[in-house]
Amino acid sequence: IKPDNVSEIAKLIKQKIETTSKALTVAIYNNKGGVGKTTTTVNLAAMLTILKKKVLIVDFDPNQRDLTNLLGIKPSKETLYSWLEAKNTQISIKDVICRYKTPNNLYSFDAIPADEELAYLGEDQLRQLFKLSRLRQVLETSKSQYDYILIDSSPNWRFFSQSTLLASDVVLIPTKHNNMSSLENAATAIKSFIPQIQQERKDGGPIALPIFFNGEKINESQIKTAQKEINSIIEQAREDRINQFDLLPYFYPYYSQHKKDCRVFELPSYAHIANSSFSHTPAVYNYKIARDYYLALVKEYFLP
Repeated sequence: IKPDNVSEIAKLIKQKIETTSKALTVAIYNNKGGVGKTTTTVNLAAMLTILKKKVLIVDFDPNQRDLTNLLGIKPSKETLYSWLEAKNTQISIKDVICRYKTPNNLYSFDAIPADEELAYLGEDQLRQLFKLSRLRQVLETSKSQYDYILIDSSPNWRFFSQSTLLASDVVLIPTKHNNMSSLENAATAIKSFIPQIQQERKDGGPIALPIFFNGEKINESQIKTAQKEINSIIEQAREDRINQFDLLPYFYPYYSQHKKDCRVFELPSYAHIANSSFSHTPAVYNYKIARDYYLALVKEYFLP
């Protein structure tokens, strides 16, 4: 991605979404915790179902299991561990998924809950048991059944997060405008982690989507402070002699030589979004303001 071809690449991604018969697999990832990955995942899934899309979400963060707990779902007939371990078609995805439904049964989507058994395995054990590409392999068999597969990733750079990115077509990166670490870690993911996976896959994927500010109130002064920090991050990446990288289009996707637009997409703060875990229901199903916010997110990144 370069400043002059951001809009072209965005059109290609959206065109792929509209024309492909396979699901677009999206990793929701930042190497920093506390940026709202899980909240984003469940509400994005819910908004897509309101738009009549078929959605599968995967909790691939067995150490925290936030998505599983937020939705109040439990492992199905077979666990994620057994599905990953199974050879060929011994276990169907139908045996692994849980069907999440709203209390009024108006909306639903499929979910694969986190498996606690995976959390007990150390990094070396995981890599001995499973190839890094295993998640991608098992999800590939189900891509024709969905429009979107969303994977809630762990906030680190180990087996689970690497597997998540390897399995994904694009990476959606939430950040906090008032959290420098979330911005720095987003930069690290874009210039180092994602290229590492691209090199392993050798097909150009996954593609990093531009960052967005997630779930915080923000005023003009704070925007200027965030821009100052972002400008510093961009400049450091440009001057890095070992790993020089142009981060500009990932932080300022509207910027061009003709229009120096430094806007970053913002998903505003809304109390009911953050508190939806208590009701085990994504906020977009209950609150119009939340629906409007996430509809804007969907239009920004995924739909024309």
